[in-house]
Amino acid sequence: MRIAHLAIVLAAALASACSDRSPPEPVPQQIRPAKLMTVESNTDSQLLVFTARIEALQAIDMSFEVGGPLRKFPVREGEKVQQGSLLAALDPTDFQLEAREAETQLKLARLDLDRKREILKKNGIAKSQVEDAEASFELQRVRLDKTRERLKDSNMYAPFDAYVSRRFIDNFVNVDPGAPIVRLLDLNKLLVVTSITENLVATVTPDQILRAWVQFSFAPDRQFDINLHENRGEADSLAQTYEVSFIMDTPTDLNILPGMTAAAMILIKDNSESSFILPASAVVPTPEGELAVWVYNPQTNEVSRRIIQTLAPVHNGVPVVAGLKDGEQVVVAGAGQLQAGMKVRPIDG
Repeated sequence: MRIAHLAIVLAAALASACSDRSPPEPVPQQIRPAKLMTVESNTDSQLLVFTARIEALQAIDMSFEVGGPLRKFPVREGEKVQQGSLLAALDPTDFQLEAREAETQLKLARLDLDRKREILKKNGIAKSQVEDAEASFELQRVRLDKTRERLKDSNMYAPFDAYVSRRFIDNFVNVDPGAPIVRLLDLNKLLVVTSITENLVATVTPDQILRAWVQFSFAPDRQFDINLHENRGEADSLAQTYEVSFIMDTPTDLNILPGMTAAAMILIKDNSESSFILPASAVVPTPEGELAVWVYNPQTNEVSRRIIQTLAPVHNGVPVVAGLKDGEQVVVAGAGQLQAGMKVRPIDG
């Protein structure tokens, strides 16, 4: 009897336990500390900073239109030459002889033409022979002009005030027509070339540029104004950026040469309704390949993910042009560790 009674009691206890399966108490969520930033709109302007390189406004390789042995090559690499100054000269002997021969042939053709004209007046010669003599005289005159032009082409002069970048050959060698002799750079103006992202090329117009200037590492306290020149209009196959060039006046007290680098500063007028500059640490990628930030709700202390649209990063952060409102708070430190609905505790600093 006692065994039966014990079995009944155990069965009742088990039935009571099975019927009282209430859910466990939730574990309190850990509240993470988070550094927040209140976004403020920047509707007036924004400063874009790019790395730029210096190029010559014009670069040409000078060559002779005639060939022959080089006899004068007075210029040196790295020196500046004035417009019209002699760059190189070929041995003129053969060209002078050609010109003297052409002059003699022209005189003979002139004498022959005069003699036949006198005979024609006496009807002692056919008119066609005089016409042939006239044609021969004109051909000899053309030949003389050509030989004189070849003699002139044996000297090479600077077409503008230039900087001698490179000498391709040495003196006293025999050169062929069209072979490059010396490279000249026009440094009266300088080109400042930088790469611009496609979204800036598509959205920023020239009239939005309030000011543009460059700064060099060897003159950090100076700013040199630049003006928009042209957009080269073809994207780089790898970086998908476009080269944009600006024109800069050449400083008289600095020897700025092509190949040097500079920081190009472009201040543009912001025509969008609102834009914000966020630290790069506040922007996180989404699984779908978009960019987002974590927005803080001060009423619930929770964060929610918000998709945003950005421009190219600038020196002080990432410009956000869509997705945020003025006065909202976003997480700027530890954003990569957050999840939707997570509670955070704002911290100072």
